[in-house]
Amino acid sequence: MTYVCIECMAEMDYDEINANKLKCPKCSKKRSNIWIKKKPASTTKIVKAR
Repeated sequence: MTYVCIECMAEMDYDEINANKLKCPKCSKKRSNIWIKKKPASTTKIVKAR
């Protein structure tokens, strides 16, 4: 799962965020609430109706 920093819009994986102890290496912010999940663009919802 890819996460995005809301301060600088840097994209990182969850493993990289944990390795940096929730600190963004690009903008040097260290808070857990600056990260949001980025949904994959290729995911589409299919609704089947009867």
